[in-house]
Amino acid sequence: MKRLLKNSMNLTEMTPHDLADELVKMAQSYSKAGELKIGLIRNHALYYQSFREDHKSDASLERAWELTDDGLNLLELGQKLKNIEKKMSAIKSLLRVREGEAQNHF
Repeated sequence: MKRLLKNSMNLTEMTPHDLADELVKMAQSYSKAGELKIGLIRNHALYYQSFREDHKSDASLERAWELTDDGLNLLELGQKLKNIEKKMSAIKSLLRVREGEAQNHF
């Protein structure tokens, strides 16, 4: 948590050009994570196909999937994607404020 706060403090000290560069890097990371997620979703479907008959309900099948390595990776990847989205949104807000400041709107 302290690391996240430290990174967010650094964002406010960055120039608009640096913020834009950071946004591009984050978009690349988001894209790579999205590609990984596709593979995990495919494995999720194969797991359902293979083990559906062993479970009485979809909920128990889903819980069993979440206990596999791929299931845990999919959950973790989902959280990482959300974190990237939030940080990208914050950077975009900072860029809008800086643009307004440059035009003396604030």
